[in-house]
Amino acid sequence: MSPRIQALREGWRSVERRERLILVAAMALAFALVLAFVIANRHAALVGDEPEYDTQGRFFAAGHWWWSTTPFGVAHASAWKTPLYPAWVGLWYSLFGAHPWVVEAIQAVLASATVLLAWLLARRFFGRRVAMWTAVIVSAFPLIWQYSALLYPEALAVPLTLAILLTFLGKEATTRRAVATGALVGLALLVRPNSFVLLAAALATWVLAAGWRRGLAYTALAAGVAVLVVSPWTLRNALTKGIGFVPLSVQDGAIYGTFNTQAAEDPNLPWAWRPVLRDPPAVLARGRPVSDATLRSDLVDSGLDYVAAHPFSVAEAFYWNGLSRFWDVRHPGHALDEVRFVGGSKTVTAIGLGIYYLLLPLAVLGLWRIRKRREIVIPLVCLAAASSVVFTVASETRYRAPLEPVIVMLAAAAVAAPACEGRRPGST
Repeated sequence: MSPRIQALREGWRSVERRERLILVAAMALAFALVLAFVIANRHAALVGDEPEYDTQGRFFAAGHWWWSTTPFGVAHASAWKTPLYPAWVGLWYSLFGAHPWVVEAIQAVLASATVLLAWLLARRFFGRRVAMWTAVIVSAFPLIWQYSALLYPEALAVPLTLAILLTFLGKEATTRRAVATGALVGLALLVRPNSFVLLAAALATWVLAAGWRRGLAYTALAAGVAVLVVSPWTLRNALTKGIGFVPLSVQDGAIYGTFNTQAAEDPNLPWAWRPVLRDPPAVLARGRPVSDATLRSDLVDSGLDYVAAHPFSVAEAFYWNGLSRFWDVRHPGHALDEVRFVGGSKTVTAIGLGIYYLLLPLAVLGLWRIRKRREIVIPLVCLAAASSVVFTVASETRYRAPLEPVIVMLAAAAVAAPACEGRRPGST
């Protein structure tokens, strides 16, 4: 048996029986909630990005890996989405047939894994009491588990984000840790292109631990490893006819859907991203198929041209998307209006938002109470700030899902750890 596995077994044995039972019960609850939701909604229509993942999954199962018909209706090898989630869907379609609800049911395991990883993160920094509270709340929090019950990459992104934070947050800066972080961030980029924001937290962690020079070097190493992990996909795109040089996906061109006259002048939903415009970019208006690289480039240029002509639009979009929409500091009805574009249940989402409105101020309080623990606070603040900046381009409640377990952990620390200012990793 390897030393690492032996250490894990010994660590599990050191956990008190009551805590183990609570953790297992929380994991079982998350699994059951996802499964119940999937069964209740198995005949619901796919909406939002779900039809695209379903289409790519069907192509994948038929032997046409990463093909799509988006956006021109012609079947072709595609870089419309990053590869890992379409491959995940296609794998299960290959084994069990093209049934989205089967994939969603399998993703219940990922919801349980999220509970376990959130418990590990909370236990490292705040001890067993906060860890137990974190596990229980994460298992029942709809804004986390609901996306595992839908055909969305957040099912993979949420546990992967926690695994990345466990790799570096609050730990000593080492070459081996930087390489591991970079490898996991590379995988995360192949699930959600915006996952590079995690490097902001890694940079803050390593600068605090090792100083600016070494901290920047470790971050550069992690970024380089992430690029190496992504590079086979980029190379595949560059060498595939009809795609061209697309580093991650055509979704990089999403800027066009936010930075345009229609979004700017909408009095009800200012700066909200929209896929269909009255005056679309020329590449979409013509309707003639072009390579994915050309499509991505033209969409990016459309958005940047608008920004160049209206520089203050960046600040406005940051307020409405990076702050208001991403953190849901807005009228709850506007967040609930997104449900019909995302899927899921309006009732379940409303319950989730109600819980979130309690958790968010408690999480801020938790950060304040542990303000002297700079190795936790500064990286998490950097992660939150980087996320707000990145999601200026497009934002909604769904995009915050990978950060929800961290919000739960901080809220639990505010309530369940009265002396958390003085806590240290592994304390009880």
